[in-house]
Amino acid sequence: MPDMERVLSRNFRALAKFVAFRLFLIVTLMVGPVACIRRGVVPESTLAALPVVAGLFVLIHTVLRLRFATRLFSCKRVLRHYPLTYYSRVAKKEERGKVYGVVFALRVSIRGQHGAPLMRGVNAAGSTRWPAGFDEGGWVAGDLPYGGVVISPTTDAMLFVKPDEWGKLESQRGELGLERAELARQARMDKGQWPEPRFS
Repeated sequence: MPDMERVLSRNFRALAKFVAFRLFLIVTLMVGPVACIRRGVVPESTLAALPVVAGLFVLIHTVLRLRFATRLFSCKRVLRHYPLTYYSRVAKKEERGKVYGVVFALRVSIRGQHGAPLMRGVNAAGSTRWPAGFDEGGWVAGDLPYGGVVISPTTDAMLFVKPDEWGKLESQRGELGLERAELARQARMDKGQWPEPRFS
């Protein structure tokens, strides 16, 4: 079973590296050309200002991505309320690129069991790649009809997940009982309060 402090630490470090790289790129693109023009290294022209425009687009995209970086804190809250359960099958079905990252369609189940709900998930640390290690299954914290966190058993990568069709599972959630509904409320997973990731 993975150590929660280690998992959270690795994911927060991965997010910090993403932010640091983006900031370096933004500063290089936006400040570099201006400094070169002022020092007379390159002549003042529209062409010389193009990197500044590119830097502005990178800045906007980074801000949009970071808006959803708060999902790491949502994952931390879920991990505080739910124990980890091992599922032997984590299967990616599809992926789609969005402004804030890549959304994966996946099923989390025990091998041999059927009827697992289709989930959508995003990498909690902001990566756009499907995490390695899910060939061996995954650790789940949460309640899948509500959503939760899926952790790779070998890399500690986390997927922030919720049901693909929230409304279709309403009757199933109603059968889970008040205790599970209250736990989901405490973890803020009730009422579809996680508006992202959108898959459509």
